[in-house]
Amino acid sequence: MKSPTEPYKSLVASLRNIRKILARVPESECVSPLDHLKVQSYVLLAHAAFEQYIEEIVTVVSRNAHSQLKKDDRVCRAMLSLVTSEAMHQVEGDVARRKIKSSMASDLLGFASSAVANLTLDIQANHGVTTADQRKLLLQIGIDPEQVDLTVSAALNAFGTKRGSIAHKVKMKTSETRSSVLSETTQILTGLLAFDAAACLQLQEGMVR
Repeated sequence: MKSPTEPYKSLVASLRNIRKILARVPESECVSPLDHLKVQSYVLLAHAAFEQYIEEIVTVVSRNAHSQLKKDDRVCRAMLSLVTSEAMHQVEGDVARRKIKSSMASDLLGFASSAVANLTLDIQANHGVTTADQRKLLLQIGIDPEQVDLTVSAALNAFGTKRGSIAHKVKMKTSETRSSVLSETTQILTGLLAFDAAACLQLQEGMVR
């Protein structure tokens, strides 16, 4: 798998389509109520696109890592992180995790399958792009978002907070402008290439058992 990955390409296409909602909105200010609503709608849709990217890249990497183990008996860095994360959850007695029916030592593939299944449940339960949301999913495949790019991780966190303030309150006006939201999403999109490359690296580095 090489960067830009298919999930990243899909993100680029989604943001390009979502941008159409800002048609005829002035660059530096919202003049009409419709302008305000368009900008807020853009934030909600762009947030959904970023959230989908994170979930898809984690899904693709985890499944690819599992496939490497199953077909080639190869343990990549992503798989090592997956089984380690699953083991930590089990030691901590996380009631949301299913009981493991096999041990890591005696049945690595069975243990890995449980790890991937539980990660899938975590992905399905995800509803955000804040730092906590990023870490909950990305750390399981060995990616620390704040180490990869602290600025981008923080920008995603801020964008998640912004989305929350819009989604949970009925407001006809916003201080955001077409220019500000486009600049913010462009910065995040460009920065996510580092996450994309890091995800690929987690699959490339490893060893055959």
